[in-house]
Amino acid sequence: MSEQIPPIELLESLTLKQAEVLDLLVMHRTTKEIARELGIAPNTVDQRINAVREKWGTANRKDTARRYAQLLEQCGKTTCGLSRVDLDSQDIEDGDQDLPADPVFVLSDTASMRRHPDWFDGENVRPTGLEAFDARFGRGGRVAAIFVLALIMAMTLASVLAIANALGKLI
Repeated sequence: MSEQIPPIELLESLTLKQAEVLDLLVMHRTTKEIARELGIAPNTVDQRINAVREKWGTANRKDTARRYAQLLEQCGKTTCGLSRVDLDSQDIEDGDQDLPADPVFVLSDTASMRRHPDWFDGENVRPTGLEAFDARFGRGGRVAAIFVLALIMAMTLASVLAIANALGKLI
């Protein structure tokens, strides 16, 4: 289907949002990384990629990224300095799953998750949730909070049992 259409028309058939997702896909980003960088849901990323796949008739996301890079190159455009995607079509395709090349998880990988995507100066966002609680009250405060929550749960359970017992006597 896409072989008869000129490359420039294929590129122009993309929405701006589809193009920005494809720009990151060509840079070998995972769905989660693309979603985080664009501030959208991972499901939205997959929907945009699948919409392009349907338009162009490509088999999978790797072929879609490869086709996008080829079209950009044919039209004399590049994405963030990249001019091509690996052209080896003999790779074994493992579906549409995005897996990192190095499966080892390092704690420093989480540092980028704690930063606001628009801040590139390395300044952390204010801590939230348990991090904020720990920053304010420390480890002792967390232990005390766990004790208080356990006490509240025990009182709630005792109240529910007392109510159930009173209702049982009425019936």
